[in-house]
Amino acid sequence: MKKPFVKSEGASALLVALIVTGVVASIAATTTMILHKRARQAYQTAAWEEALLASEAGVDMAINELRTTLYDPTNSFQSWHQSTTEKLDGTTTASLGASGAPASGTSSYVTSTVFLRTSSGGQRSWCEVQIDAPASLIDTSTGEQWYRVRSLGIAEVPGGAVVAGDKEDLRLRKFDLAVNRRTGASTGGAPQATRMVEVIIKPMGAFQKALLSAVEIDMNNHNIVVDSYDSRDSTKSTNGFYDPAKRQSHGDIATNGTLISAGTAQIFGTASTNGGTVLGSSNVTGSIRNDFYQELFPVVAPLLKPLAGSPTTATSNTVLAASPGSPSEYLLATVKLSGSNSLHITGAADGSNTFTTIVVSGDISLSGQASIIVDPGVHVRLFSPGSIDITGNGITNPGSPLNFQLYGVGTKDSQNNMLTGSMKIAGNGGLRASVYAPTYNISMVGGGNSDSIFGAFVGLNINMTGVQSVHYDEALANSGLISDYKIVNWFEDTN
Repeated sequence: MKKPFVKSEGASALLVALIVTGVVASIAATTTMILHKRARQAYQTAAWEEALLASEAGVDMAINELRTTLYDPTNSFQSWHQSTTEKLDGTTTASLGASGAPASGTSSYVTSTVFLRTSSGGQRSWCEVQIDAPASLIDTSTGEQWYRVRSLGIAEVPGGAVVAGDKEDLRLRKFDLAVNRRTGASTGGAPQATRMVEVIIKPMGAFQKALLSAVEIDMNNHNIVVDSYDSRDSTKSTNGFYDPAKRQSHGDIATNGTLISAGTAQIFGTASTNGGTVLGSSNVTGSIRNDFYQELFPVVAPLLKPLAGSPTTATSNTVLAASPGSPSEYLLATVKLSGSNSLHITGAADGSNTFTTIVVSGDISLSGQASIIVDPGVHVRLFSPGSIDITGNGITNPGSPLNFQLYGVGTKDSQNNMLTGSMKIAGNGGLRASVYAPTYNISMVGGGNSDSIFGAFVGLNINMTGVQSVHYDEALANSGLISDYKIVNWFEDTN
């Protein structure tokens, strides 16, 4: 007799288990695919941002090298390579010749490929940065060279040569997964994110403020006035000179330190400290700020080739001649004048522009009726690392404050510590000068009557006593020795 079919409970359970396992495996696979895609997207997004950080780091490095040319030129651009070809493609740069800053007005490029960072996961990011100085970026009003910096940031992309992410995001991000889009060459199976930043760097003149100190400004005396005028504008000056009826309110004073003692001084401008206090701020017409900081680099004296047979000291009546075009150059061991002696800097008979650069390797001292006389049209840059004491009849300059620029050169001791210099300017009614001496304590001593000083002063500490007025020529802001560099234009090249 045939037995009836009996359904196996064990077989049913196995079938159910297989179905459940299949469903779970399918869900796990789908989840894994989604998570893998999202992880790849996260890695690519991180690499994209890392490439931008690398390119911006390259810009910072370029600015730092330009700044190094101001105070340590022999050690600037040491790891850079110079060539006449443009090379920014994300590949390793071979040695291209001698290092050095880009030559002004030429198609000379200085390039550096710098390894920046290795993450804990072994992914690398670096940049290739290039600086050039095209003739199109020479400022026609000052003759100063501006620079173009292009920095290519590169970051390795983990997760294989597969693009991931939403379409909207992918329109904004470009990855070199298989081919370098700038060169057309294969990436060799090493996907990367690249981002190019281009900036324009402008040189900054030394005389940005009426008074600027690294540590402190002390104006705690009576009848001190600081204001401004603009010699370029007839509505803000008369025949290019200060006119009290046309007073302007850009006589700004500032310190990198924490204290300005303004006393009863009338400040027609802004007073700024670095997280500090302005005492006597009731007489400041502009704003009071505590977020100020400006890098002040020590001055480096230029290397000169003095004219053959020219004076080597000025201890009695001395005549130096300025020249048109390239400045005449003089190297003096000392300037020490007393009685009625003078250092007379002569120019063209018709008062046309002439130029001279003078380096005094020792001290400068004027006393009695002694003076430094600058002829009309003469432009002087005077450098000294020594003590500077200008009393007597002081400096006679009939031109703009920019026509007589005085620079206190930074010096160091045997332990490479920066030394503090001393500068005293007194008895100079009508002085027209621009002073940049960020490692010097500057003492400005007025007389019994109102002394007017036209120009700008930068020092370590600035102390004003007596009755004085400082009238800042706003035309000085873009003039004088280059004291810094700043970004004036920034954009990302998305090609």
